[in-house]
Amino acid sequence: MRFSYFLAEAFGSMRRNWVMAMAAVITVFISTAILGAVLVTRDNLNQGATNLKNRVMIEVFIRDNSSPAQVSALQHKIDVLKSQGQVKGYTYISKEQALAIFRKRFGERIVANLPINPLPASYQIQVQNTDNVDKVAAQFFNDPTVDNDPGTHNGVKYAKETVRKMLGTISLIEKGMWVVTIIFAAAAVLLISTTVRLSIFARRREVEIMRLVGATNWFIRWPFVFEGFITGLFGAILAGVFVWVGNWGIANWIKSTQIDFLSLRVYRLWWQGGTWPLGLLPTLALLGALLGAVGSLVALRRHLKT
Repeated sequence: MRFSYFLAEAFGSMRRNWVMAMAAVITVFISTAILGAVLVTRDNLNQGATNLKNRVMIEVFIRDNSSPAQVSALQHKIDVLKSQGQVKGYTYISKEQALAIFRKRFGERIVANLPINPLPASYQIQVQNTDNVDKVAAQFFNDPTVDNDPGTHNGVKYAKETVRKMLGTISLIEKGMWVVTIIFAAAAVLLISTTVRLSIFARRREVEIMRLVGATNWFIRWPFVFEGFITGLFGAILAGVFVWVGNWGIANWIKSTQIDFLSLRVYRLWWQGGTWPLGLLPTLALLGALLGAVGSLVALRRHLKT
């Protein structure tokens, strides 16, 4: 019986102060939509970071004058590293294969003007752990079979610095989005608390009468807490649907274009494997309702003694 009373009072207050209630819903919508975008972006950035790490390859170029025994010895060294768990796999690229790859990438016209095949044979090595790529690459720096210029290690190529910079950029974007989310969440709490304060002020005589007849502070609080809860829940549900539709639309658009290598993932709407965060809608609904309830409690703390 009390629950229905509290709920009716909450909806009645929202109806009377509908302008502020709508403003609070919009603020919650914006803040939780940003949070939803953070979850979707973070999920895809983590996937992209994993793909980047898996693509870190070490190219070891072989001298043209190397004997078959030297090439076999180099391959044996790679096999040993693989047996030790430092190398995931490797591929041998002959001079002819290297030229075919070059032809496919740059066209027949450039290849036709080459008097000889200048490209060396190589091994493309995929490391097991990208954090150990320097250690694995160092195994080939001083190998006589590797095509290093005197005093250099330019016969061993890998893009660790590029990947490291990209991973750093991904981390920076993620942190920036969390900061923006926190700012808008704080704005939502403040606006909801302002809405509830206006409701309390409009009903101040009623609240005073309730206190005079012996109503407890929590009996007075509950309608306002429900008001904030409903406001936050409604705004968050709208945000969850909006973000999911946007995620789905962008992912499908990418699949139909030439940039489908990005392989954007659609974040699940309802369920996310039973772990936190849950699907987009329940996660945002819970957080939005929490924001609304907290906003109400912040406002009530100033008007009612605990």
